[in-house]
Amino acid sequence: MLSHTVLDSVALGYEPVWNRGRELAAVRLGVRAVHPESVDATHLMQALGDDWPASAPVLILAVESPKLLQQAMVCPPVHNTWLEVPGTWYEDPETLARLSAAGKRGHRLLRHTDLESVQGQAVASVDTRNLLRLGAESAPPAGLSGQLVEGVTSATLARQCLDQAGAWGVLGWPDNDVLYAHRHQPLNYDGDVIRQVLRATEDEDGSLEHLERLVRQDPVLVYRILLLVNSAAYGLRHEIASLRHALMMLGFRELGRWLVEQLPGSEPDRDLHPVRYAMVMRSRLAQHLLATGSDDNLRGEVYTTALLAQLDRLLHQPLGDLLHRLPLAGRVFDALLRHDGPYHPLLDVARALGEPGQLHRVPAICQRHDVSLEHANRALIRMLATSRDHASKRSERMT
Repeated sequence: MLSHTVLDSVALGYEPVWNRGRELAAVRLGVRAVHPESVDATHLMQALGDDWPASAPVLILAVESPKLLQQAMVCPPVHNTWLEVPGTWYEDPETLARLSAAGKRGHRLLRHTDLESVQGQAVASVDTRNLLRLGAESAPPAGLSGQLVEGVTSATLARQCLDQAGAWGVLGWPDNDVLYAHRHQPLNYDGDVIRQVLRATEDEDGSLEHLERLVRQDPVLVYRILLLVNSAAYGLRHEIASLRHALMMLGFRELGRWLVEQLPGSEPDRDLHPVRYAMVMRSRLAQHLLATGSDDNLRGEVYTTALLAQLDRLLHQPLGDLLHRLPLAGRVFDALLRHDGPYHPLLDVARALGEPGQLHRVPAICQRHDVSLEHANRALIRMLATSRDHASKRSERMT
C-alpha cells in the first residue's frame, strides 16, 4: 500500500467513461500533488497496481504535474491502467522519445488533445489512443473508432459519438440534457435493474444482501419500495426507514409479484443509465468514507442518504416534499435538507471527489470536515476498484 506520506500528499478525483452500451468502461483518476516533495510516482503506481483488480474498469491516470507524470512513465506499467499525456508532448522530439520509451516498457498511453488538432490526419496510432476534446464549434465527429471523447454536452452528441462514429467511450455524461428530455414526468424504474432483482427473487440460494445490492442500483426503486412498505396497504405497526428491513418485510415472493406489475412501465431510455449509476458511485463512495469496521446498519443508512440526495432531479419534485413522505431519521434530513449533521461531511467529500476540474478544492473540503486526504483517497480507490462487481452475488458486507 501507499505510505501515509504519499497518500496524504495527493488529491485524487474521478470522472467516469461510458461506452456504447452506456456501461462504465473506464475511470479517469485525476492526480494533483498537494505536497510535491512528498510524492513518489513509483509508490503511487505500485499501490494502484496492488489494489486494481482485473475486473475493475480501465484506470486512466491524469497526473497534473509534468514531473510526476514523467516519473510515472519510467515506472513499471500497472495492469489495466493508461497514462494520460498532453498532446503537445507528441510534437517535441525530446518528449516524443520519452513516450516511445514508455510504450516499449508496456505503458498504455492516452494522448489528450483537441479534435481539431488531429482532423485531416489518422486519429488512431499504433502506440496510443486519443482523448479528444470537442470545442463549442466542433462539427459532428466521425471516424472515432477506438478513441475517447470529452466535451459532450448533449444526448444527441453522445449518441453521435458512440453509436454512429464508433467512439470507445465518452468522458463524463450530459446528465442535464438527458434529464431535460424527461422533464414533463417523473422518471420510472430502470427495467434492467428490475429484471436483475426478479431473477434474484427466483433464486433459491439467493441472499438478502445480494438482493439489496441489486435494488439499490436504482434510486427511484429504493424510494418507492420504502414508500410501499410504509403505506396504509401494509398497515405495519412500526415505520421502516431501512431498505434491508423493507425487503425483509416484503419477502422475496411479494417483492417479485410487485416488480412484475411495475416492469411494463419501466423506463426504456438507456441514456439514463449513466445518470443513475453516477449516483450509485457517489453513494458507494460516501459509504466507503465511513470508518473501517462500521456496522452494516450504519453503512446502509449512509448509502441510502447519499442515494436520495439527488432524487429531486429524477422525480421533478422538491427534495423536501419527497423525503417527508418517508420516516427517515433526523440525521438523514439534516444531511440532505440542512447540509449538517454526522452524514453531511461524507456526502460533501464524496461530491467533491467526483467534480471534474475541481481537484484544487479537495484538500480544503477534506480539512473542513476533518477528513484526511489519505482516508479520502483510500475510500475512493476502494470504491472504484469494485465499481463493476459491487452488485455481484456474494454473501459479505455491503460494498
